[in-house]
Amino acid sequence: MKPAPIQLLQVMFRRVSVEWDERHAPAEPPNPFTTVFTFDGVDISTEFSIGVLDAEDERGRMFGIGLRVLVDNAEAVDDPDRKFSPYLIDVEARGMVLVPNGAETLAPAQELAAVNGASLLWSAIREQVLSVSSRMLAGPVMLPTVHFHDLKQQEESLKVAPQEKSKRARSKKTASESGKAD
Repeated sequence: MKPAPIQLLQVMFRRVSVEWDERHAPAEPPNPFTTVFTFDGVDISTEFSIGVLDAEDERGRMFGIGLRVLVDNAEAVDDPDRKFSPYLIDVEARGMVLVPNGAETLAPAQELAAVNGASLLWSAIREQVLSVSSRMLAGPVMLPTVHFHDLKQQEESLKVAPQEKSKRARSKKTASESGKAD
């Protein structure tokens, strides 16, 4: 076992909202032993942000990261085959990650913090959604397993000036598009 190329030092939830969506909920509560809801075809929006907190820390570079996951079940006229979640989900988490000295041999520090940090926050959000929904009417739901390799950047754009506080990436994908296994 080896330490990961980044260390998650702190996670905080800014918002946790998982609500029963009467418009798209099943008519009968599903049996959790035989039925598992999957997010295939459901639109899941994400917002990611990253900023340098301390580029001079003796242990490495510190980054502040944020991830918001939104399932709003908005109707889409251009997609009649779209599927919907039984819940409206809006969860936002923030964290602090350390990219230890020497880890930049794997990839640039900001890239390591973005790709791995977003995955760590996604996992925390995924667990929170499962925990909250486990006692709700439509039964427990678990967000899909995804990766954030699309947050890799071109080498020139990875040079973050200390005055640049955050960088935002926004995506809206269906779970089948973003649900690539780690």
